[in-house]
Amino acid sequence: MKNVFKPLIFFGMVFLICHCSQYDSHYHLTQKDAEKRASLLSDIHYDLHIKLTKESYFEGKLSLNFQSWKSDTIRLDYFEGDIQSIIVNGKDVSKDIKLEKGYLLIDGNYIQKGKNDLSLAFKTPYARTGNGLHTFTDPEDQEMYLYSQFEAFHANKMFPCFDQPDLKATFSLTVDAPNSWKVISTTLPISILPNPDDSSQTRHTFSKSKKISPYVFSLHAGPYTVWEDKYEQIPLRLFIRKSLARYVDPKLWFQYTKDGFGFFPTYFDFPYPFEKYDQVIVPEFNFGAMENVAAVTFSERFVSRSPMTRSQKENLSDVILHEMAHMWFGNLVTMKWWNGLWLNESFATYMASLAQEKNSEFKETWESFFEKMKQWAYLEDSFSTNHPIEAKVKDTEEAFIQFDGITYGKGASVLKQLVFFLGPEVFQKGVQSYLKRYAYSNSSLLDFLTELELAGGLSLRKWSKDWLETKGTNAIKFDYSCKDQFLSWSITQFAEGEQNRYRDHKIQIGLYKINESQTSTKLDFQSLALVYTGRNTSFVEKVSFCPDFVLLNDEDHDFVIWRWKGTQIEALQKILLNDTDSFRRLILWSNYWDQVKYGLVSFDEFYQLARAVLPHEKNVKIKKWLLSNLSSDRSYSYFTSRFWKETSVSEKDLKELSNFLWDGLKEEVASSDEQRYWFLSYLDSVYGKEEAIQIWNVLLGNITIPGLKLDQDLRWSILIKLSSLGFNDPNFESILEKERKLDTSSRGKNSYYSVLAAKPDLSSKEKWFHLVLKQKSEEYSTSTLRVIAYHLFPIYQKDIQMQFTKPFLDTLANFGPEDDENYLDGISKALAPDFCNLESKTILSKFVQSHPKLPASIKKTLKKQIDLEERCIRMRKLAK
Repeated sequence: MKNVFKPLIFFGMVFLICHCSQYDSHYHLTQKDAEKRASLLSDIHYDLHIKLTKESYFEGKLSLNFQSWKSDTIRLDYFEGDIQSIIVNGKDVSKDIKLEKGYLLIDGNYIQKGKNDLSLAFKTPYARTGNGLHTFTDPEDQEMYLYSQFEAFHANKMFPCFDQPDLKATFSLTVDAPNSWKVISTTLPISILPNPDDSSQTRHTFSKSKKISPYVFSLHAGPYTVWEDKYEQIPLRLFIRKSLARYVDPKLWFQYTKDGFGFFPTYFDFPYPFEKYDQVIVPEFNFGAMENVAAVTFSERFVSRSPMTRSQKENLSDVILHEMAHMWFGNLVTMKWWNGLWLNESFATYMASLAQEKNSEFKETWESFFEKMKQWAYLEDSFSTNHPIEAKVKDTEEAFIQFDGITYGKGASVLKQLVFFLGPEVFQKGVQSYLKRYAYSNSSLLDFLTELELAGGLSLRKWSKDWLETKGTNAIKFDYSCKDQFLSWSITQFAEGEQNRYRDHKIQIGLYKINESQTSTKLDFQSLALVYTGRNTSFVEKVSFCPDFVLLNDEDHDFVIWRWKGTQIEALQKILLNDTDSFRRLILWSNYWDQVKYGLVSFDEFYQLARAVLPHEKNVKIKKWLLSNLSSDRSYSYFTSRFWKETSVSEKDLKELSNFLWDGLKEEVASSDEQRYWFLSYLDSVYGKEEAIQIWNVLLGNITIPGLKLDQDLRWSILIKLSSLGFNDPNFESILEKERKLDTSSRGKNSYYSVLAAKPDLSSKEKWFHLVLKQKSEEYSTSTLRVIAYHLFPIYQKDIQMQFTKPFLDTLANFGPEDDENYLDGISKALAPDFCNLESKTILSKFVQSHPKLPASIKKTLKKQIDLEERCIRMRKLAK
């Protein structure tokens, strides 16, 4: 026996090694392994039976059917659960297949060519990270809520699956849940009946889904409040947990939803592809929203406990439309792999703004797009971590870090420019053809380009190479002379940075003529469309007048950085005060702010111009933008730049800023959005003792601001600010305790923790610092830890933060790629050393270089921080 058995054992070991070596031996799925698995499998169907409990886990049974092209080893993704049994094609292999490193390898001996049937029983812990099947207990009423979040690689944290976008499948779902719970998924339930095995539970059986990717399948459950409506024949539902329901205006949500349904099916020439449309507002959500098929999840950040400003409403409309656009771009047609993520996100971003422009009340949408998305894109593309829009993504760990300003903002900006090139009709025709050809399947960049080329009759391959497949942003300088109404102009293009290149551009340039009299200033304006390419483009053309000032990209079609030759501050101020077009004023302000960030204009110069113009500005969006850049206590602003100066100068400047903002607040219209923005800006600017006492008296009601209601969230903001300043009043603790008891909500708890963490006290900092870096805390969710980290070290506590630099970096070095990327991303951004000096830049650079195996999310954040330190040092030099 022994002589015969030994060779067989040896042969079996070699056989298993050969099979196992076909897959990389780590948790994250590589593109290579995904392509191999996709080449093997087809016709996939998941039949899930989930039993939800009020414990720390849930139980499930899975029947998984698929076709395999041959007998070969197959990877089944599943993270940190317990496989209780597994049967492959009728054979119990529970003892032979072990769960390791987040997946199962099913040996090719068990897989047959043709149809295969897998049956698994499993038990999975609920998540507290916001990924997988997340659990939340409402502190106000102790009710339990669940929701799923699967993008990019988290479906496997709920159930065993082939977790990649190009292995689309149909899903059948049965859920046993407590009787008081509602259960929401991809389809509508076909029956809701008592559970025959447990009288405390109800059995929800859902209809079979259409063919979708695992990351957009979903399950949400709990005693949610629900509102119902309908658009034509499409059922609409809105869910939120009971304790927040009083703050939701369902009419508003349904109106914005109907705006989308009134636009997208017509524009795409393709009816809504699913059977209903649910929107679920969920707690502790890592993102803004997620496009789960027919069951979109939204962060509770979209629920305001005070009357919503127009900006908040516009943002809510934009996000609702963004997620709805995904039902076609992303869910109906899905990228094959994460390098094509932009085919989802860039399109949804662009289409949301287009839908707002064409079919909503928010006609200012492109101004918001420029202010937010485009500036995010320029910033992200300026870092050393930038990448092409169509990026190379080797595995699912890298997939997470593609959710950035390039994939969203730059991609959408380039699409906007492409529409400007092709014309809106050609673009729309190509999009319609693309959706119809690849419905319920997967596509690639080449597939998309081909449909646009057929629609427009021209090749887009060079455009794709330049704009989608090459990283970097071009910068331009504009030179001109003008005589007798003939404008001689020259555009010099720069392609700085690794792998950047000259591109073909189409741009609008605005010409201003300033006409002054003793009593008024009037402007003449003319806009010209120009095409430029290569290093230098020159031309001479007839114009209506010789300009006093030229504004490049005045309609924001181009994606380019404009380098000013000089500020022309007098002309600039006259234009900002007299141009009636708010979009052009916003573009001018943004370009001027760019010169500050490049270290060409000082913060003091920006402050003086803002002081002169802001009291006369009527546009709410520009007011809000200016106030933020003056007083924000985050990133770069006039306020934060004061801490680069000597103490006496700093205190003088900050007092002057606070006085300016307080005076502006008193002059603003009562109960207006603008009044709220002035107050928040003033609160951010508070630093000195007198201002702290003043804001304390506002909290106590001793100082009133007519029309301004101090809602609960504003009260918490005041307490966090005062705590961060070390405010010393004998009644502070009692007021804090009163607010804690008044607001027992999850927001109240997080705000209370933030007040404690913000104290400029070393022992307090040590407590909260170590708690934040304890990733798998039983008491605090990832969401709460991120909130605490955000408030731990404000700009004026950098002397304290310096003492935590080494323990922070030492902790980062111990994390691995299997740790939750949202947690790692959040704490890295909140706590990375940002001291605006050469020492912190050097420390970060050495740490990154000496730790090449850092998780991708940490590495990217730290590299970006190194870039930001370098820029801050440059700006700081100008401040001296």
